[in-house]
Amino acid sequence: MGNVLYQFYTELRKAKALVKKIYTGKRPVTDLPKAMQHFVIKSGILSLGNIHQVKIEWKNTMLKFSKKGYWKSITCLQHNFLPDPIRLVYMKAKMFGVIGIEALDSFRHGNGNMIVKAAGLFKLVDEKGYKMDKAELVTILAETMIIPDYALQTYIKWEEIDLYTVKGTINYHGLKASGIFYFNEDFQIIKFETNDRFYTESNGNLLEAKWMAQCKTYIKHNELTFPSQFSATWNLPQGDLTYFKGEIRNIIFSR
Repeated sequence: MGNVLYQFYTELRKAKALVKKIYTGKRPVTDLPKAMQHFVIKSGILSLGNIHQVKIEWKNTMLKFSKKGYWKSITCLQHNFLPDPIRLVYMKAKMFGVIGIEALDSFRHGNGNMIVKAAGLFKLVDEKGYKMDKAELVTILAETMIIPDYALQTYIKWEEIDLYTVKGTINYHGLKASGIFYFNEDFQIIKFETNDRFYTESNGNLLEAKWMAQCKTYIKHNELTFPSQFSATWNLPQGDLTYFKGEIRNIIFSR
C-alpha cells in the first residue's frame, strides 16, 4: 500500500470516529431559496435524516494538465463528511505508463491540503495555507450539487438572485467563500461558478481565476436522484481549460 493511500485511509478512520460526535443542527428546507428547495426535495435526501458520511463512487474519471495535453485516466476515491465538512479524495494515475502518481486532496477542520507523490516516495506537491484552505472550502460548497444535504447546513448562507440563480456563501472556521449556482427549468443544478479558487501556474504561482463545475444527466438510484456526469473548467486569460471529467456510478449516504 502506497504512502498516500495509507494516509487517505488513516484520515478516513479518524473522520468516521469524529463526525458522529458533532451536531450543528440544520435549517428547515423552507428557509432555502425556491430553486434550492425544489432541488433538495426532488433529490430525495430528506428521507435519510441526519447524514454523517457520503461515499462517491466515480467511474471514467480523467484529468488533463494543459489545453493541448492528453486526457489521462485516473482512479478516484472520495468521501465527504457532515456536519463537519471533512472532504478526502484519493487519486492515482500512471505517468508515461509506468510511474505511479498519487494525490490526496483534503479539507479537515478548516485546513486544506494537496499532496502529490511519485512512486509513493517522492513528494512533488505539498500545497497548504490560506489560499488552499479557501479553495477546498469553496469546492465543498460546489458539491452541494452532489450532496444536497449541504444546503441545510447552517454554515452556508443562501441568497436568491432570480428564480433559477442562487448565491451560496460558506463560512467555516473563520474562512469564507462563495459562488453562484445555476438551475434549469426542472430545478436541477447545471453549473456552479466561483472566483474563490486559485489556479497553479507552471512556475508554482497561484493565480486567482474563475472556476466552473458543470453537471448533467440526472439519474435515480435507490430512491435518490443525483447528476451522473461532471466536468471542471478554469476560465484563464489564455482561454478555458477543462481539466477534469468523470461520471458518478453511485452515491452512498450513511447516517
